[in-house]
Amino acid sequence: MILLLGGTSESLEIADYLNSYDLPFILSVTTDYGANLAHQHAKYVSEGPLLPDQFHAFFKKYQIDLIIDATHPFARMISTHIIQAAQEQMIRYIRFERPDSLPRSPYLELMPDLDHVVDYLKKRTGIVYLSTGSKTAPEYAARLGVERLHVRVLPTTRVMTLLTKAGFEANQIDAIQGPFSTALNVELIKRTNAVAVVTKESGRAGGVQEKIAASQQLKIPCLVIKRPAIAYPEVVSTIKELDHQLEINWR
Repeated sequence: MILLLGGTSESLEIADYLNSYDLPFILSVTTDYGANLAHQHAKYVSEGPLLPDQFHAFFKKYQIDLIIDATHPFARMISTHIIQAAQEQMIRYIRFERPDSLPRSPYLELMPDLDHVVDYLKKRTGIVYLSTGSKTAPEYAARLGVERLHVRVLPTTRVMTLLTKAGFEANQIDAIQGPFSTALNVELIKRTNAVAVVTKESGRAGGVQEKIAASQQLKIPCLVIKRPAIAYPEVVSTIKELDHQLEINWR
């Protein structure tokens, strides 16, 4: 049985690919939103966070002999822990990693982490358009002041509850599902009078290119947090590459 770690649009494409070869797999997702999508692409779905102390029992229960990690590029902890667990159990691990190419732009500012973003923004005034997801929004609110932020997030009950607890008002939230064109990014950002955009190096599927292009049109900086560097044992970036690896080494 294959364990497919989901959470990205690519994981659903991989699920469809595995289905096309009738390869048995279980798709692991952490949110209700992810589960709703997963059930449309996978026969077996594991709902809820898969924690490190559960790995070995999970591997044994489902007789996992291959792990395909298609989690978000910033889901560093789950990837790090499951690589270690896979090595201990001698289970093959393949990372499906989004290509990380970024367009050239005089308005692109690469940032190593959240701390550097906060330091940069503390030296400036004005509204910040935050497009890094809901998980870190409360920390930005606590460190910069929630009144400075306008966030773009998925329109789910869990996310709205999280933002409300962090002090965000309805007029500070764009609850909308992508993908987003450059033109739509321009309109969403412009209406907030933002002086900067914050996003992550999440790859083309994450829409970072369109955010950078929109920032350039608006002539405001786009702060892009670089993805964490992890020494993956094996990496592919396309379904074709994955097919090649599995055909040679597994199927």
